[in-house]
Formats: sequence, C-alpha cells, structure tokens
Amino acid sequence: MHTPPSPLGRLAFVTAIASTLAACIELKPRSDAEDGVGGGGGSPPEVGDHGGEGGGLGGDGSGAECIDECPAENGIKVGCKTRFMYGINYAWRHFGGDFGGIAAWGQGGVAAEEQAHAESLAAMRAHGASVVRWWMLPEFRGESVLFDASEDPIGLGERTLLDVEKALELAERADVHLMFCLFSYDAFHPTRVDAGVKIVGLQPIMADPRRRALLMENVVRPLARAVERSPYGHRMAAWDVINEPELAINGHSPHGDPDYIPDNSVQSVTHEQMETFVNDTIRVLRSESTALVTIGSRAMKWSKAWSRADIDFYTFHIYDWVNEYWPYNQSPADYHVDDKPVVMGVFPIAGLATTPVPDILASWYTQGYAGALSWAYNGATPTELETIKSFADEKACKVTY
Repeated sequence: MHTPPSPLGRLAFVTAIASTLAACIELKPRSDAEDGVGGGGGSPPEVGDHGGEGGGLGGDGSGAECIDECPAENGIKVGCKTRFMYGINYAWRHFGGDFGGIAAWGQGGVAAEEQAHAESLAAMRAHGASVVRWWMLPEFRGESVLFDASEDPIGLGERTLLDVEKALELAERADVHLMFCLFSYDAFHPTRVDAGVKIVGLQPIMADPRRRALLMENVVRPLARAVERSPYGHRMAAWDVINEPELAINGHSPHGDPDYIPDNSVQSVTHEQMETFVNDTIRVLRSESTALVTIGSRAMKWSKAWSRADIDFYTFHIYDWVNEYWPYNQSPADYHVDDKPVVMGVFPIAGLATTPVPDILASWYTQGYAGALSWAYNGATPTELETIKSFADEKACKVTY
C-alpha cells in the first residue's frame, strides 16, 4: 500500500487505559512503487559499547542494575529487558510535520498538539503496543529543518527539539518506547513548492560530501544529542535511519541481492551512495546516542543490502507482493539473515491476503524473529487493534518493555 500524500485519517478518540502487563522486577528502582510505506509529495490535508542495549542505562535512565525475570528467548534488549519487540507504526499525525510543524498548512508539532498525541499513544499502549515507530523527517517540509538560500541545511527549526522532548515525555506518560525513524525514501522527491510550502529534496544534499556533512552536523547530531540528554531518553528504544531506502536506489546490488528498481518519482542514487549516507548517519548517532540502530528495509528481497552497516538488528517490511516470493513463514536462518536479530518493522495490520494476523505473529514468534510492528495505528479499525492487543495479552511480559 502506497501511503497517500496527506496524513492518514485518525481513529476516533479511544478512552481505554493501558492494561498493566507483567514485567521484569528491577532492583534499586528510580523513577510504492508497489506497496511501499511512504508519504509521497502531495498537498496538505483538507482538514486541518553500542550494539546491545537501547533505552539508556538500566532501562530507566538511572543506571540502576536490574534483573530481567521475563526474557524473551529471541528478542531485542532495551535497558536490561530482552523482549520480542512488539508494537505499531504511528507513523505520524502530520506527515513531515510532527517535529517542527508546518505553519502554512495549519499543522502543529507534537508540543502544539499534545493532547491529540497523548490520546493516540495511550490508545496504542492500551492495544498492546510496547514500541511505537514514529517518523521524524520523511521529507523536509515546513519548519523542521532550516535551509539557507543555497538549500544547505543550517539547523533545526525553532520548535523541532521541543517536539522531540514532548514526544519522549508523552511516551513516558503512556508507558511506551519509541523508535524514531529519521528519514524516508520520500525525501528523495525533487525540490518543489507544494501549496505554498517549499520542500527541499534530499538527493542533492546527500550526494555532495560537503552538504551531507552539514546535514549530519546541523540536523542529525542535535536530534540525537537531544534524545540522549532528555530526562525521558530511556524511552528511546532505537533509531531507524531511513524508511525503505531501496525505493531510492537504482542499479546493481554489490552484495548479491536483486537489482534495485526505484520509485519513478524520486531522484535515485546508487547503492554505494546510499550506503555512504547511511554509514555517516550511523556514525553520528553512535557518537551521541546509546539507543540501538536499525534500517527499515523494504523487503527480504534485499536481505543483504545493509549487512555491512553498523546496525544492531535488521528490520524488514512485508506486503502481499513480498509474501508471494519471500513468504512470512520462513525463518531468519532460511533467509540467511541470522547473524543479527530480525524485526519485522512493517506488516499490514489487516493481515496478508492469504494469512490472518494471529497466524503471522505466531509464526514469527516461534521461528526466531525478534519483533513485529504493525502498519499502522492511523487508519486501523477497532477490530484490527483488538487483534493486535490479543497477541500482547497472550504473551504478556515477553512483549512488554
């Protein structure tokens, strides 16, 4: 499913309070092309030691030791808790506007629309989500990133870091952990003006070493630093460097995967260029943040694409077209990606055409996958959310950080 250009419709107000799941006891506690998940380039809506532990020290940011009394056999370690990373893609309230806002379209960031985000996160938690994947800069829209007259990135917008801090605070309040997705292939659309908003394309920036360095220092570094220094930074589970980068790559794969076929609306790059961009981003994240790092790969079709990147776990997405050739019911070992944990970072919340969600989740849980995040909260029906909740209820503390 190719996400529409404007934000997805929100679910009706959900009043359920998150049910308490059994968790580990801590010592010394202290308080698409085909189906690509992306936004596209449309107008505003008509209405309104790394490599092991994310989430800071001790799981709560305090540095206190803790004992994990409910470890998942295969999972991702955040703090001291190893869990099957279970959750949902938010993925945004305003595409490209949650962090910084888009004033011309009347779209506020997280801090300006705190109540709406608080209700959404509480509803996700009430339906079993322990981790929420939240997109930050899928495109450079609005006031999130500042550019000079040459379209060089010179800093973050006035409210961007306030929105980051508020998102982490709301995650604390809702008792969820966040996976911030920094970029998306959508950002590779050419620079354009859309309904009075200039949207700067990423490709010319990332392909130029000088401009890429500016992006790293003026955008990625302050974002990572802000998360790490936040009193709620322990709510950060992982960074997803970029959503479905394969859709912005052309040509041959140097690692033995099938050739890339980019979205025909973007300015594509070679694998080597994308790998350089990804590696530069990861180096900055590592230097400023203790959170885990992954890359939101489009499909198991490109299982080796990021095998040489400095990531802590693989993330793959699955859709019906993927399932035809790389079916859900094979293990990571079957796909030769058993050197690191594997999280299925996107799967349809309505299920695959041939398989309902409970069967998909049961297969992944028993075949050695380390987590699964459904797509997506916005637009999900009450029945779909209840199905997500049922798995969390069944597995209890094994899927809850």
